[in-house]
Amino acid sequence: MKKTKIASLLAAFIIIPSAVSAQVTARVEFPYKEYKNVHTFPMGENGALLLMFEKKTQDGKRWLKLRHYDTNLELNAIDSVEVDKDMEVFGNKIDEGTCYTMLRDGGDFEIVAYNTTTHEIKVLDGEYSRKASMRDFTIGDGYMVFSSTQNKLDRIGIVNLKTGASHFIDMHLKGVRDKDIFVMENTIIDNEINALVRVGRDVLLVRYGMDGDMRSIICLTENISENILSASIQKSAGRYFVTGTYTTGKKANSQGFYFAQLEGEKFKFIKFYNFLDLKNFTEFMTDKAKAKVERKKQKAEENGKELTMNYLITSHDVIEEDGYFYYIAESYFPTYSYLYNGRSTIQVFDGYFYTHAILIKFDAEGNVIWDNCFPMHPAYHPFYIKHFISANLGDKDLNAIFTDGKNLVKKSFSKADGTVTQDRNVEMIKTGNDEEDVKKSFTNSDYWYGKNFLIYGNQVVKNNVTHDRQRVIYINKYTVQ
Repeated sequence: MKKTKIASLLAAFIIIPSAVSAQVTARVEFPYKEYKNVHTFPMGENGALLLMFEKKTQDGKRWLKLRHYDTNLELNAIDSVEVDKDMEVFGNKIDEGTCYTMLRDGGDFEIVAYNTTTHEIKVLDGEYSRKASMRDFTIGDGYMVFSSTQNKLDRIGIVNLKTGASHFIDMHLKGVRDKDIFVMENTIIDNEINALVRVGRDVLLVRYGMDGDMRSIICLTENISENILSASIQKSAGRYFVTGTYTTGKKANSQGFYFAQLEGEKFKFIKFYNFLDLKNFTEFMTDKAKAKVERKKQKAEENGKELTMNYLITSHDVIEEDGYFYYIAESYFPTYSYLYNGRSTIQVFDGYFYTHAILIKFDAEGNVIWDNCFPMHPAYHPFYIKHFISANLGDKDLNAIFTDGKNLVKKSFSKADGTVTQDRNVEMIKTGNDEEDVKKSFTNSDYWYGKNFLIYGNQVVKNNVTHDRQRVIYINKYTVQ
């Protein structure tokens, strides 16, 4: 859990139809057919960075074009670097004015570092093994840290972003088989790696120096009957906080949230909250389904038990402000179709279907100040787990944006009590040109800065004068009031 003033948030499925003052204030577009992949990264007031992989390859290489735009989508700089033809974007982080993009192919990786002030590009090469997986990465204090698994051995990779030097920490713990160790998440705090490590049902906090030396190891689940499924750590005002999801069963699905403060080598407190105790958590269900859950819940309480339900949850980074913490998550489930090939039926994965989002405000003692849950049904069913919603913090509200088909949804939530203070939508597939209509649109959105958002993707655009159609890669700057 990394400290941030901006985080992904949540949105609603039921939208109150009303006008919202939002318009395209800038736009750039490119011919779709010229590029293999295009990635858009908002960098706040440093502008926006586009990474564009050319389709053409030569001698096993491909050109990666970088285009840096200012906040008016005016071109600041353009440059290209040559990368291995099968390299793909794994992730992107910005730190102290430099945008770092991790590319990987098999067991090789490259880090493309772009300085937003000097416009200089530096490429760092590395290798972590072709038979290994690579998971989340983070940046801090001049280092990049990521997790990897090779031949049932978990490792933590450390890359010096100044020199390009890299090394690994092989996760060996006394009395534990290597295959039973799994690194859940890494966070860099005060030039130290805080690795949250699962060992069986226990979760350990293992701290390493950047040289790879172990400094301390703490069991976070001692005397806790709940099974922690996810965990993120954050330092605020000199105190360490841990939050995530848990279950009381053996399945990997979540049944609730927890919030804890770490003091020394143990928790000062840890508080667990059942999903079904949250306000409006079942609002995404039909009335019949909600009534059935309520009957089961009441029957369980009468028998001195607690009803739980299992969900797949993706958590966002926590927002910390003025001693309060805002925890955000989205619930989803996998969907499948079935094909008959004449001999047998084949199950085909059709992507993840998102059902609802959750917002909880905690105080520093782990008490829930308020919570709210809202149905959400994005038209796009991704084949990977992602966050659909972006937002910024205002003086009194959390202002969220969410794309749903052709609509741009803006919702505001009171930071005082979590009530919805604004719920509006606008058709956001316009190009800014009155002579053009958008016939098809594949859209993503990200919060950018101030009251501005980046809406981007690809569109089929028809010119009403020439009647020409073309498919374009586009970026719109939307300013929302």
